[in-house]
Amino acid sequence: MISQEDVTLTAPQQRYMDWLCTAPSERDPATKNAMANVLGVDVTTLRRWEKRPAFREAWKRQVDDFQGSPERTQTLLDTLYKKALEGDTKSAQLYLQATNRMAPPTVTVQQEKKVAELSDTDLDELISAMAKREKDARHLKVV
Repeated sequence: MISQEDVTLTAPQQRYMDWLCTAPSERDPATKNAMANVLGVDVTTLRRWEKRPAFREAWKRQVDDFQGSPERTQTLLDTLYKKALEGDTKSAQLYLQATNRMAPPTVTVQQEKKVAELSDTDLDELISAMAKREKDARHLKVV
């Protein structure tokens, strides 16, 4: 039988989870041992909490919510944008890709026959045409 303890988190467990979800450089206190002292438990208790399925699921949800937050994404994009303006080409590329301003061109291939019905010659010609198109596109980007 599942107890209430296995499903809900106590206030100290939630506080510990919040601490875990904080960037290590911003954690207060800075170490797991120090956090255990603040919560009035042994560090082995913290490890035991981390292993509980309910804790792990709640931890994963909190991390996912935090990582996917619009504010966090916008802050990251703003940082990339500023670095790009300073001349960092990798940041410029990442910013343009993230904002879908630098997506590879879409190639549409229309073929009336099913691939299995193509002759070897037809298939070779199709592959060659696609390879030439890709090579030309890459050459245009490099120049």
